[in-house]
Amino acid sequence: MSLKDNIKANEGFRSRVYKDSLGKDTVGYGFLISALEDDELELNGGFIEPMSEEVAQKILNLKLFKLKNSVYRLLPWLEDKPINVQDAIVEMAYQLGINKMMGFVNTLECIKIGDYAQAKVNLKSSLWARQTPKRVENLIKALG
Repeated sequence: MSLKDNIKANEGFRSRVYKDSLGKDTVGYGFLISALEDDELELNGGFIEPMSEEVAQKILNLKLFKLKNSVYRLLPWLEDKPINVQDAIVEMAYQLGINKMMGFVNTLECIKIGDYAQAKVNLKSSLWARQTPKRVENLIKALG
């Protein structure tokens, strides 16, 4: 599955605002209301809800474009890794946010040097894995 398809499957779609697992207002494919930018909201006529699946897909495309640019700027070595590894890191950033993803310093260093076995161990022992075990397990599998 593609990065976009994985995110859609993991997040699910909701046309109306709902509370995510941390109690934050969310819509579409896991879009935090507080993180929706003006250019993204413009795609829905400036409104948060209701949001059609077609609009949510456009917003997701825009978010992924921006996110990939940010991730590759922070981790320039990532572009040299296999696409499945790149996608796993971008999806990690999508779910956690870039700042929290960057907090996985040891795991990212392991991935950078190609020590995927240790990266998997690190991810399995994280709080994130306890909070969303299925999703983290799928990302661990994506590391190969």
